[in-house]
Amino acid sequence: MNFMKISALTFCVFFVLSFFPALAQEKPVFKVLTYNIYHGENPEIADSSNLAQLAKLIIQLQPEVIALQEVDSMTTRSERVNGEKVNIVEYLSNATGYQGYFAKAMDYAEGGYGEAVLVKKGSEYYTQNLPTPAGGEPRAMAWVKLELKNQEELYFGATHLCHELAENRIAQIAAITSYAETLKGAVIWAGDLNFAPDSKEYKSISDKWKDAGLLKGDNSPTYDSPNGKRIDYVWFQSGQFELVDYEVLKAPFSDHYPVLVTLRYIHPSKIKQ
Repeated sequence: MNFMKISALTFCVFFVLSFFPALAQEKPVFKVLTYNIYHGENPEIADSSNLAQLAKLIIQLQPEVIALQEVDSMTTRSERVNGEKVNIVEYLSNATGYQGYFAKAMDYAEGGYGEAVLVKKGSEYYTQNLPTPAGGEPRAMAWVKLELKNQEELYFGATHLCHELAENRIAQIAAITSYAETLKGAVIWAGDLNFAPDSKEYKSISDKWKDAGLLKGDNSPTYDSPNGKRIDYVWFQSGQFELVDYEVLKAPFSDHYPVLVTLRYIHPSKIKQ
């Protein structure tokens, strides 16, 4: 190929990339995992830990960020299951190389119980205490600012809503979405929300938020029981992300199934007005 042909080819490539920037730089794609881990115990085998299997699953899937529910920290229950008191977040962080953050919802069995996030790279961790106007167990939300390449601020929240009372769940949804609106960047939140898609709690969520399972058209149960329903979710802001994939994984390590969502981040300047 002579010099003139090379120059012409180079010009054509430059022309295409200049007018179609998406070809020059693909929008960031990343995975989000949410999983109720049954306090680190295998529900099929009493007093048997599931932590090693959880760590292997995380390493295999390589999500960017993980929401964990039913997390124990240094409880006598973790001692019964593991032979010693265990900080589950610390264990999984050390086993996977992820950063971990525990949001304690309440004191429990000489230790703590609540929610957690694991993230490849994050900062600005925060615990939001959620309302319980009808009483019942305290609940919390773990927040983190994700640090991904080539994007502006992105926040992620992980929670486990009240398992008893719809009044509490509605109030907790309102608190979560109100706080999310104060954040300067795009937001994703996920967790075991303890309601089905046909519930009044679900219907209380603004259409500003998109349900990954609904977008995929997948209503598979996420709770492993004869009457199991879809109660574990990943929500993201409309216009900030594109759904690439949604999967309910049939992992046998808990009484819930992990939900894996792949998203593509849309830079604000690329959002159609």
